[in-house]
Amino acid sequence: MSRPAAAGTGSISFAGGSLEPARWTVFENLACLATIPSSNDLARELIDSYFQEEQVLPPTVLVADEQPRARGRNGREWKAPKGRGLYLTFVRAVGTREPIPLLTIAVAGWVREAVQEVSGLAARLKWPNDLYVERRKLAGILAEARTQGDDSYLAMGIGVNVRGAADDLGGPDATTIEKETGRSIALAPVLQAVLDRVDRGLAHPDWPRRHDEY
Repeated sequence: MSRPAAAGTGSISFAGGSLEPARWTVFENLACLATIPSSNDLARELIDSYFQEEQVLPPTVLVADEQPRARGRNGREWKAPKGRGLYLTFVRAVGTREPIPLLTIAVAGWVREAVQEVSGLAARLKWPNDLYVERRKLAGILAEARTQGDDSYLAMGIGVNVRGAADDLGGPDATTIEKETGRSIALAPVLQAVLDRVDRGLAHPDWPRRHDEY
């Protein structure tokens, strides 16, 4: 099931809560789905479709309640069970001078800031694209670019472990916001915080400062 919305419209339901797309100035489309194999794979198909039709793909967010075939860097498995975390990809056009490697790191930093804002949990950035609490993995970023002629798009996958025990996610080094804070965390406010922060960062990236910061 898909529940699409565009920025500037009313709220959209997600995981028992709601999202407010009107807060965003960069993201134009939001699609919430019950289940898809991988949001990055879906983003790639979407980009290819727009390439084929010679259309311009507006900045779009794809989020799913669960992703049975979610993956991280180098094809590694990423556990994305229903109700446990945030599993999303945003797609946007990138300019020829936009530093994609730095953008990946910047997005990880923005996600870290959003998690701390909404939960109080201070994670650390493990270069180039993971968030850890001590030696336990909390979140990951996966960037994949697609180019045709002079046009390039970036699909940026974001996975954040939010609820439940780390054992549910597989692997001894995983953790969740709930596990680390000892508090039950709703998914919708975390997703809102993440998208708000990423949207704000993309609107005003300040790459020279980001280069010095990382």
